[in-house]
This record gives sequence, C-alpha cells and structure tokens, in this order.
Amino acid sequence: MSERLNRAQRGVALITVLLVLALATVTIVSMSSERQLDIRRTENQLRGDQAWAYALSLENWAVTRLQGSDWRKPLQISEDGEVELRAEIDDLQGKINLNNLLVDGEVSTEDVNRMKRLLKQLELDSEVMDAILDWIDADGDIRYPFGAEDEVYSRKHPPRRTSNRLFADVSELLLVQGVTREIYDKLRPFVYAAPGYAPINVNTAPAQVLRCLADKISADQAASMYRASGKPFSELADFFKDEAVEGRGIGKHGLSVKSTFFLLSGSVDMGRARLRFESQLQKRADSMAIVIRRARSGWLRG
Repeated sequence: MSERLNRAQRGVALITVLLVLALATVTIVSMSSERQLDIRRTENQLRGDQAWAYALSLENWAVTRLQGSDWRKPLQISEDGEVELRAEIDDLQGKINLNNLLVDGEVSTEDVNRMKRLLKQLELDSEVMDAILDWIDADGDIRYPFGAEDEVYSRKHPPRRTSNRLFADVSELLLVQGVTREIYDKLRPFVYAAPGYAPINVNTAPAQVLRCLADKISADQAASMYRASGKPFSELADFFKDEAVEGRGIGKHGLSVKSTFFLLSGSVDMGRARLRFESQLQKRADSMAIVIRRARSGWLRG
C-alpha cells in the first residue's frame, strides 16, 4: 500500500514538474516573441528617423539649389548600395493655382475662365466650377445651378462641412461636390494649391496650360508658344512680342516670367524602408527658399 502511494506521489510530482516546465517554456517563448517585436519596432523607428533625416537633407539641398539657375537638374545619390536618395524640383507656377480663383474674396473672372478652358481641354464638365468656388468662398450661398454648401455636404457619408477658405492642398478637390477621382486625376498634373495669388509662369507652363490663356488657341498654336524661340523670357513684354504669341488674344492678367513656388519630390530607399515625400517651397524676395508644406506620399517597410 505504501509503495503504491509513493509511486502515485512520484507520478504527481513528475506531472507537476512537466507542467511547470511547459509553463516556463511558454513564458520564455512569449517573452522572446515580445522581445523580438520590441527589437523590430525599435529598428523600424530608427530607420524611420534616419529616413526623415535624409529627407530633411534633401530639403536643404533644394533650398540651396533654388538660389542658383540649375535647379532643374535632378539629384541621385547612392551610398554603398545601402541608401539611395532621389530628388527633383518642379516649378509649380507652370500650373494653375486653384487659389487664384478668388482674389480678396471676390471671384477672379479671368482665372475662372482659364480653369474652364482647362476643363474643356481635358474633356471634363465645367459644371464643377460652381462647387469649387462655393468650397473656397466665405459665404454659405449656393451658386446656381451646380454649387454646393453645408446643406449638401451634411448629407454625405460621412457628413462634412464646406471649407469656406482657400485650398490648403490640391487633394481637397476630392472633397468637392461633383469632383470624381477621374476628374481629379486628369486635373492633377495641371493644378496646385499655394497660399494667396500666384501668377502663371509663361516660361515653364506646358502647352496645355498655355492653351488656357485665351479662347480659340489650338493645340498646335499652344505647342508653338511652348517652343517659342525667345524662351526663357526675361520680361513679360517679350512674351507678348513673340511671333507665336502675338494675335492670340491673351491678356496680361496673372502672368509672369518668374516663380516663387516650387515642389520638391524626393525618395529615400534604405532596403526594407522606403520613404516618398513632397515638400512645397516658397522663394522669398531675398532669393532664399523656405519649406511651407511637406507631406509623406508613401512609406513602405519590408
């Protein structure tokens, strides 16, 4: 009897030991997994911080490059095959600033007409102009017949309100009544958003934008204006004297031969960490440039 009891006790003790070992193993594995996750999170955070440090260095490069005349040349740097940096500067004022549509709170008729010509050229319905203007004007009155104010947006899912201020970013167009993804994708290469009024730079504007400057400018005529032999024009008067421009009925309003707004498009590739970003820069009167907006357009981790 005593011997059977001892064997039972030893069996219970063995099971207890096995349970303790199993619990210890589970605990150790769990701790190890959490430790691995902590290491991975820390690694990703460090890589992210390092990528943004590289991005800031590319911004400094752009600020310096804009002080000279060779800012159009893109940058590509590779460090021992582990880090690759790319950067390119574009002149935003070769496009149409959405915030030109209102000047001192009032509709700028000439700029609205240019926007309508762009929509027509892209085979888009100009009806969206009423809603675009309602989005940025300060009042709550709906423009007839295709405008939209709070009473329209409050019925959306999810509901929202009209901005009633100038565009902070061109992507806001997607919030405007009637602006579909298709419309946005077609407009996006030719429009941008900058604070205040920014004239179109005729030296850097593509043919599609130059064609919007007046009625009845054909695609071929706009292409000739883009290839004008006098470019880059040092004075706006020289632009109007060019044979490709004379007689096109283009007004002087909102045009320039210089730019103050630029876009830096950059990328940082660090193996498993890849950062894409855009920074908008403004060139001041002293020729120094400052970053006025930045956005991360893509962040991938392998």
